[in-house]
Amino acid sequence: MQDIHVGALFSPQAVAVVGPCHEEGTVAARFLARLREWAYQGAVTAVNCQDSLPETLALAGVDLAVVCLPPVQVPGAVERLARAGVRAALVPGSGFADRGGEGYFLEKRLAAVAQKANVAVLGPHCLGVVSWPEGLNASLLEKLPPSGGVAFFSPSATVSGAVVDWAVAEGVGFSRLAALGNRAAVDEASILQYLAEDTETRVIAGYLEGVFAARRFARVSQTVTRVKPVVMLLGGLTAQGRQAVAAAAGPLAGSEAAYRAALRQAGIIGVSDLETFLDTVKAFALLPEPSGPHVAILTNSGGAGVLAADALSATRLELARFSRATAEALRRQTGAWPANPLDLGAEATPEDFAATLRLAVADPRVRLVLAVIARPAGTDVQAVLDAMAQVDRQDTPVALCVVGERPGALVRQAHAQGMPCFSSPAAAARALDAMLAYGCWKEEPFPVEVCYRRDSTKAELWLREAMSVGHRDMAGPAVFPLLEAYELRHPATELARTSKTAARIARRLGAPVALKIASPHIQHKSDVDGVELGLADPEAVRQGFVRLAHRVQRLRPEAFISGCWVQEMIAGPVVEARVWVVRDPLFGPVVRLGLCEGDHHGVSARLAPLSLTDASRMVREFTPLAASRGGRQPMQLRALEDVLLTVSQLALDMPEIYTVELEPVLITPRGAWIVDARVCLVPVE
Repeated sequence: MQDIHVGALFSPQAVAVVGPCHEEGTVAARFLARLREWAYQGAVTAVNCQDSLPETLALAGVDLAVVCLPPVQVPGAVERLARAGVRAALVPGSGFADRGGEGYFLEKRLAAVAQKANVAVLGPHCLGVVSWPEGLNASLLEKLPPSGGVAFFSPSATVSGAVVDWAVAEGVGFSRLAALGNRAAVDEASILQYLAEDTETRVIAGYLEGVFAARRFARVSQTVTRVKPVVMLLGGLTAQGRQAVAAAAGPLAGSEAAYRAALRQAGIIGVSDLETFLDTVKAFALLPEPSGPHVAILTNSGGAGVLAADALSATRLELARFSRATAEALRRQTGAWPANPLDLGAEATPEDFAATLRLAVADPRVRLVLAVIARPAGTDVQAVLDAMAQVDRQDTPVALCVVGERPGALVRQAHAQGMPCFSSPAAAARALDAMLAYGCWKEEPFPVEVCYRRDSTKAELWLREAMSVGHRDMAGPAVFPLLEAYELRHPATELARTSKTAARIARRLGAPVALKIASPHIQHKSDVDGVELGLADPEAVRQGFVRLAHRVQRLRPEAFISGCWVQEMIAGPVVEARVWVVRDPLFGPVVRLGLCEGDHHGVSARLAPLSLTDASRMVREFTPLAASRGGRQPMQLRALEDVLLTVSQLALDMPEIYTVELEPVLITPRGAWIVDARVCLVPVE
């Protein structure tokens, strides 16, 4: 999908509603009413007759049209609108891909028209668009939040409505809203590109349930998040969720690992539950970015302070240690030597909270403040908020948590004063932690991709030979020529068809060696106990060959056994790792790193192409796990990074490859060795 400029959707010079505007209760009439009720300064034109489209719109200078026509008429109408100079169109109606059948082809035709004419078509089957700076309400929404810095987009009308209702209830201000609907022409990446440059938007929020042009979305996101935070509510991560997405909008959902990897590499804050998502959005909308993790907790309840301290311990946030000057001033203020959390007592007055806050934000050791206010009898929380609002917070983020009843008016007051109000200390800690993580990510250097050396001719020859003989699933030494083409090392390995030959090969390679069963019918040697390790001399190799052949014949009598592979064993301390690539249907190759033995805990994943930073992070995420399972240091961890980067390059070079599995990869003080490998080619359609 091409990069369509969507500015005309949010900042049109004039708007037309195309459809039966004169018929009360119709969608067209409702859109027209919303446009005229708001403070939109541009001209609003009603076009009841489709036949007069070009003439009417040319006179009015319209560049955004709301097309409320039967589905079969929409593609032709958009084509005529484009000829009249319209740059954007909003299609609220259903009956397209959301209904299947003929509607699917109608939507394809609409997308083709939009692309050819370079018209930004929002929808179809969408709720509309709202732009607060322009006073534009081209939507079916009746109640809207105040103006502010949050931009939100979503393909789901229901999620859009829920987020808007929350923003209205809590007084969180919005700048832009776009309900994407079926995303025939304008998708998530198009909206992100526009919002990145939008000076009215402070934080970008969205709901994802499958992505069109997923790799483009990942690429665009990496640039956007360098400018402003992006918070995403994630749907369709589980198998059941992906089924629901496919039923509603077609196969748009990739694997959870691919989604998580894409978001991690792009610096997007991904959240999988609505409450945490809304808390995170309001934190970014109302607070300055924290400059460090050190938090001062102010409270009028010892128990609430304990809960807040516990909540911080589950995040990257830390309790601040007050400077000596601040501690002395707090002692004079409270009458006791201060601790953190700082308990002001149940009798604390609004002035006590304000004075304590003033001292906390002035302390250079304090980077954030969390005020946890309990509601014992006589506490005037509203007065406390008013007093705290008068304090010069000096760009220090100050968040609130009111324990107990939180009337809507109280929450809206806090938000109007620039202090987000949370339902619990844990909710506040999660949101502040997300802000801290984003700030740390933004300070890291922009990722640099690398291109590794490889013998392309040798690799292509290997692929052609494999495909010419119909091999789709290859393992062991059959894959080694491909690894050699990419300069990935493997232990010396030779095929022995008899026990005597095996002993002779072992003598040449040098003890100890390993024996592995060789059979075209056995892909996973562990299934048949098909490996003998640590054979120290030729006689042990000969006996091991006989044992191995008999054992496999007993377990798999139908399998043809070619012999045994004799492989040198890598000496010295090692850490075993598993490196594998799976080609996701949306995001493409996903590179993963984990422990061997089928252990899926602690797996690290990134989308190809990997940058140097990506590979380094994957190894850092893996190393502590390896150490906890007996891995010894120091190892050549840079060698593991090289393996990851090389496999990433291999997967990009060869789209015919569906999966690559290297297991085990031995990391030693002398580098990395690929002991075994498996490659599956993409099935032929």
